[in-house]
Amino acid sequence: MKKYQVFIFFGVVMLALGGLFLFGQVNKDRPLDTEQLKALGFASLPAPRVLEGIDLLTQSGEVFDGSQLTGKWTYAFFGYTNCPDICPVTMRILGRAVDRFQDTLTAEEFALFQGMFVSVDPTRDGVEEVGEFVATYSESFLGVTGSEATIKDFADQVGIGYERIPSTSELQYLVEHQGYLVVFNPRGECIGYIKEPFDTVQLTKLFQHLIKHG
Repeated sequence: MKKYQVFIFFGVVMLALGGLFLFGQVNKDRPLDTEQLKALGFASLPAPRVLEGIDLLTQSGEVFDGSQLTGKWTYAFFGYTNCPDICPVTMRILGRAVDRFQDTLTAEEFALFQGMFVSVDPTRDGVEEVGEFVATYSESFLGVTGSEATIKDFADQVGIGYERIPSTSELQYLVEHQGYLVVFNPRGECIGYIKEPFDTVQLTKLFQHLIKHG
């Protein structure tokens, strides 16, 4: 091959590689479509739900009125600390997702995330129990509890159902509840749900989409 042909060949190769890089960057910044979001388990609401009259407590005993949701994208799980299966599994995955966020995202992007646990069993889950539970999975997680009435009102507003299963024991019982992650936008509005099964890659991809296009 003659010298000028070699230069042309390598020039074509470099242009092709540059084109592939630019194509990848464009696609990387392109918002996910409905089917891609569905594949990540995300189901968006037709319109964001604005919260009203929230009067709960954080794991530190401070009032939770919904303002703690502003300025961040929040993944929230409604469960209970005595749950034998889905709650610890989900919170463990969410904790691992936080580790992946730190490795994958910039510091500015990571600062936009908040993980939250809301107890649907306030009879047994006071601020201390909720605090110990969330700290098991991440020191950064926000834990929330309250009275039977205020928890029920909060859950109803975001479309999460739960029910205590009848038991002969006053303190040994199960609570049937939905296993979704509830997603709140930085305005503190509920915008949708992430359905099971969860994994850290899925949760990361969705979060990257939300902070850029949500």
